[in-house]
Amino acid sequence: MDHAISIDGSVTRAMPDERIEALKARYVRAPDHQQQLEDGDLNQIMDCYLYEATKEGDVEKFIHTLEKVSESRKLALSLIFDQVTPSGNSLLHVAASSGNDDVMELILIHFPNTLTRKNSLEETPLHVAVQEGRINATKKLIHLETDSEIIYWKNKNSKSPLYLAAETGDMTILGLLLEAYARDEAYAAKIQGMSPFAALKDRKSGIWKEIIDKLPKLLNLKGEDGGTPLHSAASVGNVEAVQFLLSKCSYLALQTDNNGSYPIHIACEHGHVETTQVLVKMWPDLAEIKNKKGQNILHVAAKGGNKRVVRHILNKCGQPNVEKLVNSQDIDGNTPLHLASMHNHWRVLGSLTKNKRINLQLLNNDNLTALDVAMEPQSFRMNDPALRGGEILIKAGVPQSKVRDLRSPKEQSPGASEPYHAKWVQDEINTRLVVATLVISVTFAAGFTLPGGYNQSDDGNPGVATMLDHGVFKLFVISDTLAMYNAILAVVTLLRGHGSNIHRTAKAHHHAGGCLYRAFISMAVAFLAALIVSLGKLSWLTMLVLFIAVIYILNLLFYVSSLISTGHNF
Repeated sequence: MDHAISIDGSVTRAMPDERIEALKARYVRAPDHQQQLEDGDLNQIMDCYLYEATKEGDVEKFIHTLEKVSESRKLALSLIFDQVTPSGNSLLHVAASSGNDDVMELILIHFPNTLTRKNSLEETPLHVAVQEGRINATKKLIHLETDSEIIYWKNKNSKSPLYLAAETGDMTILGLLLEAYARDEAYAAKIQGMSPFAALKDRKSGIWKEIIDKLPKLLNLKGEDGGTPLHSAASVGNVEAVQFLLSKCSYLALQTDNNGSYPIHIACEHGHVETTQVLVKMWPDLAEIKNKKGQNILHVAAKGGNKRVVRHILNKCGQPNVEKLVNSQDIDGNTPLHLASMHNHWRVLGSLTKNKRINLQLLNNDNLTALDVAMEPQSFRMNDPALRGGEILIKAGVPQSKVRDLRSPKEQSPGASEPYHAKWVQDEINTRLVVATLVISVTFAAGFTLPGGYNQSDDGNPGVATMLDHGVFKLFVISDTLAMYNAILAVVTLLRGHGSNIHRTAKAHHHAGGCLYRAFISMAVAFLAALIVSLGKLSWLTMLVLFIAVIYILNLLFYVSSLISTGHNF
C-alpha cells in the first residue's frame, strides 16, 4: 500500500490514485458542453448512501459509494461533490461534522474548493467543525486556510468560528482559533459578525483573559452593535470580567455603543447591581452620564423595571446626586418616574415615589405628568391590573395635568375610542361588579336557607333556626354576614368608579379589591361552617372536610397578605 504525506505533515496511508483518477475521468464533457447542476435538478441532492458512507468515515466504503453513484447517475465526480443535503451541507460539511478525518482529508486533497462552501445557514465546514467540537477537523481546516480567510467569516446569524468557540466553551478549539488569529497582524480589521465576547455570557473570567492575552487588539474592538467587550461583560453581569477589562483599559467605561449607551447603562438595563457598583467606583461621574436619549442610569433601570437596581441607586448615591437623578429629564422630558409609569413597572414606582427628593409635579414635553402617562392605554399591560401603577401614583400625590383634562379624546389617546383610559379598564370594573353581585346573590340565598332549617309552627320558637345554639352555626352566620356586606360595599364602590375622573376610578378599583378579598375569605369560612353543622356526628368526614378547608383558607390568606405587602390589589 502506498503512503503519502498528509496535510498536517503526518504520514498516512495514501488512497488508491488509480481509482480516484478513474472517477475524475468519467463522464467529463467537453468544455463547451459542461453543465452545472441547476435548482430543481434531483442530481443536486446528495445520495443518501453517499451521505451515510461519509458519516461513517470508512475511506474504502466512501470511494466505493462514489463509484456507484457516478455510474448509476452518469455524473462526473466534480458534479457529485457539488451535491448537498437538503440543509445545504456538502460532503466536507458532513465529514467535518462527523469528525471523520480520513474522509475529510481525502476531500480536501482532491477538491479543496469545498473548503469555502456554505450551507443554508451560510456556514462553512469550519463553522460546523467548531460547533460539533471536532478538534482534529478544526485543526486541519485552519491549517489549509490560506487566502480565503474563512476563520473570520460569519454565518447567517453573524457568528464567526471564534464566536462559536467562545459560545461552546471548548478551550482547545478556542486556543486553535486564537493562535490562527494571532498569526495574522490584521486580525482585528478582518473579524466579521458579532463580537466573540458577546458569546461568553456567564463564562468565567479566565476565558476573557485568554482571549485578551492572545488577541490584545480585541480589547477596543467594537461589534456589530457598536459595543466593546466591556459592554458584553456588563450585559451578563460578569463582575470579574468587568474588573479585568477595566484593569486593562479603564477608558472602556467611557465608550458608547450604536445606541449611545455606556456599559453602565447596559448593566442597569439588565439589572446587574454589582457590575454597576464596580463601574461607578472606577468612574464616579458615570452615575450622572446620559445616553443618546438623554437618560441616566436611573432612567434606564426604571424603564427596564429593575427594582433592585433602582433601590440601589436611590440608597447608595449621595442625596444631592439622587435629587439630580430622580428629577432628570431625557430628550422627551420624561423623568425616571415617567418611564416606569409608561411601562407600568409598579414595583419601581413604589420605590421612586417613596423618595422625598422626587418632584412629583414634573411634566414631560407633552405636558403630561407621570400619572397621565400611567393611564394612557398604551401604558397598560394585559398581564397586570391596569390601574395598579395609577393607584401608587395617586397615593403618592402625583397630580393629573390640567392640560390633560382639556384635551379631546382623540388627542388624549390616538386611536382610542374612549376618553383618557382604555375601554378594557372599564371592563375590569364591570367584571368586578359581576363578581361582587354573584357574591351578594350567594350569601343572600344562604341567609334564608340556613343549615338545619327553621323550627316549625308547633315548636316552641317557630321560625327560629333549629341550630341557633350550635357554636359553629354562629360562625356561619357571622361569616355569611361579613361576605354579604363586603360584597355590597364593593358594588357601591365600583359604581362610583364609573366615569372619567381617574382619581375616583383608581380609588374605586383599589377599595373594591379589598372588599372582595374579605368577601371571598368570609364566604370560604361560611361554607366550611355550614358543612360542619350539616355533617353532624359523622366525625371522620367532618375532620376531612375541616382539614381540606383549612389548607385552602390558609393558602388564600397567605396569597392575600403577600399581595397586600407588595402593594397589589385584586
